Amino acid sequence: MASLVPHIARIRRLFPERADHIARLALRDETFRGLCEDYGMALEALSRLDHRNHPLDAERQKEYQALIRDLEQELREELDRTDAGVKPNAGNGGMA
Repeated sequence: MASLVPHIARIRRLFPERADHIARLALRDETFRGLCEDYGMALEALSRLDHRNHPLDAERQKEYQALIRDLEQELREELDRTDAGVKPNAGNGGMA
């Protein structure tokens, strides 16, 4: 779990209004931890490519940028889904 701390911190910075929920979810949900790790690793890989600044890396940079956007959307959806499971939804009689 310690190796995931930087990745989870990135997610908390990405969604600061959900920082507490992210911390709780990371403790109990292996799938969410995997998403956090994938996101952090993709950011690190893109950063390495950016620093290398090699023309042949342009396509890989685009691929990582797309992957990062997809992972951000997946994280957002997972947070929404798990928020719905925690909070009653008044519009449907309290059922999530």
